Amino acid sequence: MSSTIAVQRIPRSLILSIGLLSFSVITQAQISLVHVTSCGPQTFPGTTCTIPSTGTENMLVVAWTSASGGGGTTISGVTDNAGNVYMEAGSARATDTAANTMADIWYAENSAGGATVVTITPSPSGTAGTAVVWEFSGVEHYSSLDQTSVLNSQVSTTAPVGASVTTTSPAEVVISVANSSGTVTGIKSGNSFTSDSTAGGQGWAHFIAASAGAYTPQWSTNTSGTYCSTTVSFKAASSGGGACDLNVDGVVNVADVQLAVNMDLGILACPAELNGGVCNSTLVQEILNAALGQGCTATITHSVSLSWTASVSSGIAGYNVYRSTTFGGPYTLLNNSLITTTSYTDSSVSAGQTYYYVTTAVNTSTEQSPYSNQAQANIPTP
Repeated sequence: MSSTIAVQRIPRSLILSIGLLSFSVITQAQISLVHVTSCGPQTFPGTTCTIPSTGTENMLVVAWTSASGGGGTTISGVTDNAGNVYMEAGSARATDTAANTMADIWYAENSAGGATVVTITPSPSGTAGTAVVWEFSGVEHYSSLDQTSVLNSQVSTTAPVGASVTTTSPAEVVISVANSSGTVTGIKSGNSFTSDSTAGGQGWAHFIAASAGAYTPQWSTNTSGTYCSTTVSFKAASSGGGACDLNVDGVVNVADVQLAVNMDLGILACPAELNGGVCNSTLVQEILNAALGQGCTATITHSVSLSWTASVSSGIAGYNVYRSTTFGGPYTLLNNSLITTTSYTDSSVSAGQTYYYVTTAVNTSTEQSPYSNQAQANIPTP
């Protein structure tokens, strides 16, 4: 007997409305900007950057530009109060010899939560500069850096074109900085990048790409000037070659074994979706077995996060969520009691399966609205 609950036929005067339904599959690639914070211009490391408390397993990106006269400056290190490990994004340092300035990008992947203070140490210490700090969710936990590109000593212009990158994976976040001797006023009209800051008169921007391709930022300035630019891209999280492919390079080998060992030792954080968030000697053995061709027994737990806008009808008591494995239904009720918020997490999903979701609103007289729009969730394998 089907457990699908039929929608009641409601008199026209009592028809309820239900808001737009959307979803995200927790383990699918889906990069989001959590916050962006400007810091300076000031002298560093005397100036520290205060940021909103960071989440876990996110990507922190720190870009720093020198003031005029600091073109020979390098970054000797970036730290924060949560102990995250930062590294330069490849050869991301760009310079402009005419203006005697530079720009560089550093990052920390798979972040520990609770970072609120970032310290940037230039060399020589006490150099004047400006920083911007981004936090992104949904970025690959390990080996996340994909592309790095720099433009040095570019000719004077009022429309500086940033260093271009060609991404190689289906979803990436691209971050770019321009240190211009003209004052940057924002992203040039028509360019797809988002202007995140014009602190210090420089340009700071990002773009979340939905497909692999070439991405190039462009800014506008109020006066013509020479400039340099640095651009990097980071890959979205995915299950790659399976649960045992920890660095998501398509194969399970000694590199994955080393990552598992580091997780077991506490050097690296254990992803919550991997083996239920338990990364111990069992995981090390599972990865080793997989590297030796004996199959992967590690698991990734999938779930679907649903959200919808609240009904504008009066007297709403709550909401129901329905699911089907067939486009258009029939649907089965998932919740045991009315949901009083506008979100729901379905943890009873299977790898490789496609699910279709709808929601309804229910008022205090137990009258139920028609179904919302249908949302489709494709669960990765594994």
